[in-house]
Amino acid sequence: MKRFIDAIPENAVLIDTRAKKEYLTGHMQGARHAEFLEKFIIRNAEQLEFFNLSLEAWIQNLGLTGSEHIVVYDAGRDTRASRAAWALAYAGFQVQVLRQGVQGDLETAIPAYRKSQFKLQPNAALLATAEDILEHKALVIDTRDADEFAGRKIPPGATRGGHIPNAQHLDWQTLTTDNGIKTESEIDAIVSGIAKDQEIIVHCQSGARSSVVFHALKERGYRVRNYLGSMNEWLNDPSLPIETNA
Repeated sequence: MKRFIDAIPENAVLIDTRAKKEYLTGHMQGARHAEFLEKFIIRNAEQLEFFNLSLEAWIQNLGLTGSEHIVVYDAGRDTRASRAAWALAYAGFQVQVLRQGVQGDLETAIPAYRKSQFKLQPNAALLATAEDILEHKALVIDTRDADEFAGRKIPPGATRGGHIPNAQHLDWQTLTTDNGIKTESEIDAIVSGIAKDQEIIVHCQSGARSSVVFHALKERGYRVRNYLGSMNEWLNDPSLPIETNA
C-alpha cells in the first residue's frame, strides 16, 4: 500500500493534524481534527503501557473503530501527518498521508462523531527502543539535519550533541519540496542505495521527522521501525554512546 498519496480514496476518513486554530479557519470537507500526542520516551514496560493507553484514548476520542481507511494531512511540508500516520499504523489502521497537505475547497463546519470503544492491539514490529539499537542488529538512520548529526548543534533540552555510533545520515528534508512530499520516482532515487536485506531503525529528535522517512521506506518493502524516544532520550542518557563530526 502506498503511504503517500495525491488523491483521496473513496470513503476514507480524513484527519487534519494541523494546529487547532488552522483547522477552525478552514479544513477539508468532513475532516476530523487531531493534533498528535506529546513526545514519548519508551524504555520499559510501564512507559510502553502509558504510551499505548494514551494512543488508545486519542483514537477513541477521534471516534475511530479500527475498520476505517484513514487519510491524514497537514500543511504540506511538515511532519505532523506522517507522525500521526505512523501511530495509526502502529494501532493497526490502513492509513495514508496526503502528499501536498491541505487542498481543495475548505469548510469550517465541525463533523459530528461519537467517542468509540476502540481497543488497541499494537503492531510492535513498527516501534523501536534504545535497547533495540544497542543490539547492533539494525541499520540506524538519523533523519535530523547535518548540524544535529555532526554534533555542531545541540538540540533544545539536550545535554550534549552528536549521533548514535555507526548511524547513517538521511535528512528527512531531502524527501520534501516546498509544497510537501516528493514524487515516488524522486524518493526511489534517494533511497535506492539502502539495502533491503536488513532491518532498519529510523529516528530524529522525537520520532516526528523520522516518520516521514519511515513511510517512504515502508511502502518500498523495507523492514523499518521508528525509534519514538529518539535523541530526546539518547542524548540525555550519559550511558548511551555518541559520536560527533565536530
